Amino acid sequence: MGRDLGGRVFARAMAALGLAATISIGIAGSAQAAPADRAGDPVVLKGAALPSLKGTAPNRIVGFKWTGKWVQVPVQVDERHTIDVRRLYPSDPSPGYVGSGETAFPVELYADDETRSGADSDPTFDGDDELVFMGGDAGGQAKAGVTLPPDGVIPGSARAVAVADPSDGGTGYVYLFQSQGGLEPDAGQSYVEYDFKLTRLTAGQTLLKDYGYSNSNNPEDSTVTTPFYTLHSTDRWMEDRMEIHAGSANGTDILDREVAQATLTGCGRSEFTFSGNWDRGSDNDEGTYVAVKNGPVRAIRSFMGANSGPYVQRDHIYYAQREDNTIHLRVHPMTDLYAWTDYSADAVGMTYRDLKNQRGVPVDGVPDDIVRANVDDFAPGSWVWQQLAGPQGAVTTVTSVDTNIANPNFGSYYLDEEDPSGPSERQCGGDGKSFGASGFGILGTIGSPVTPNTDPRLGEYNDLAVKRVRYFGAPETGAAEAAALSDRVSRPLTAADSDFKPGVAKPKLKVKVLTRKIAGKKGRRAVLKVRVANRGTAAAKGVKLCFKSKPAALAGCVKGRSLRAGAGGAKVARIKVKRNLKRGKKVKVTVTARARGAKAAKATATLRVK
Repeated sequence: MGRDLGGRVFARAMAALGLAATISIGIAGSAQAAPADRAGDPVVLKGAALPSLKGTAPNRIVGFKWTGKWVQVPVQVDERHTIDVRRLYPSDPSPGYVGSGETAFPVELYADDETRSGADSDPTFDGDDELVFMGGDAGGQAKAGVTLPPDGVIPGSARAVAVADPSDGGTGYVYLFQSQGGLEPDAGQSYVEYDFKLTRLTAGQTLLKDYGYSNSNNPEDSTVTTPFYTLHSTDRWMEDRMEIHAGSANGTDILDREVAQATLTGCGRSEFTFSGNWDRGSDNDEGTYVAVKNGPVRAIRSFMGANSGPYVQRDHIYYAQREDNTIHLRVHPMTDLYAWTDYSADAVGMTYRDLKNQRGVPVDGVPDDIVRANVDDFAPGSWVWQQLAGPQGAVTTVTSVDTNIANPNFGSYYLDEEDPSGPSERQCGGDGKSFGASGFGILGTIGSPVTPNTDPRLGEYNDLAVKRVRYFGAPETGAAEAAALSDRVSRPLTAADSDFKPGVAKPKLKVKVLTRKIAGKKGRRAVLKVRVANRGTAAAKGVKLCFKSKPAALAGCVKGRSLRAGAGGAKVARIKVKRNLKRGKKVKVTVTARARGAKAAKATATLRVK
């Protein structure tokens, strides 16, 4: 007598269940996430390493980690392309070092539609683009075929990226998906803020159209800020502020200037002239921006131009805890060349250490006798660290060189002298003093003061790139930590992409009779309480309850509303007992719950006729 189970009663009971979020069923694997001390290191994947995402709009690629549940993490796509480097300057920069109408050479660069680099001709994620996330955002391993995908993604787009730490063998996972449109790649977070500002531009002017590409400085008030540091730039090659915010660092500005200089005896070529700040006379210079990017994971500042090396390139890539700084040398034969950090008097009280001087010397403006790193220390694949640490915080710089020059001659640079006066101590900007100044020098080749040609326009050439990775840490950071940072840089996090098939959401019904023994008079109604629940991971649609007994005391089915995953509740049914049954008769009643795509669930009760 199914019609006696009122449809309205069933509907009200269903409605009372409320809404429930989809449950993700999965088990974290035994592999552990990459260790916490790699949280500040990036994982950078070329598009060629993620072929399944090729052709996806960058703003549709999202990342998640598994912690027993899905947690979205920031990912960033930076588009790159190969162009003729000549395109980075206007067609008529004369007079200058850029030839008018020349076809220079192809180079792969970051694409930026706000610079002369321009937008990538393929706006989707392609083989030379870069996808980046942070090592600290790796989580555990989700169980394939069981763990349901996160809400808002296309399940079939899932990729598992295993992040391995060569330093200690730890492994973590980041899962990449294509968003259905409601999720953003930044996951609502920003690890770095880059405020790029050219102060000479007026309202309506743009970097692309109004930059001073030839014989002109371009003053800036540009700031990079993260929870760990602040850096400030006043022109392309010129930085004048460094504050450390890590741990208990006091945040004092300890930077005088960031130096790029040819020779130690004169100032004809330095970061000052590279940025167009000089009395040119009959000489010329050019400069251009390649890319200015502010993303959730990292910011990018890439530019070119260093007097007679118009295609000398410097890339600053800023992460939350570190800065990656690379100079690509492309210039005619040169003698010595240097890149170092010159600290201000506010760095007094810090301690300088490096690979060869781990006990350290005080930064006090009084010259120190230290052992210098040499070409053997800068052998291919090697990294050399230098550090300043004190109440102001710690800055650890790790340097290496990539080159195919035969017998190169490299060495470290250090000068702590309040009144530099030696012939090889020329200061070319800033306060004219040298406190804990430390960095790197290109000293020609073994047996010769000359570094061979690195400009592809000038015939046979060599490649040379100087890479400096700078970490910003707490005051107590010392030599042991610096060595560990150097090891981290020399053995970066690795990543391997693989298929990941998430589980499929299914409903799972459960029915329970709350009144197992029912008493009812002939011709009257007996009360039966039933609980129906959906213990599955998808909505149970077309739910219905069916009643059957033998001998036939009642029969029939009643439809109800759909049940969301996790929903359930009690229902009350009033069943009419047939008159032809004998008093004292016990009848077995079977209750069956059914829904589309779900296995039927059954429960029983006993009806005793009064």
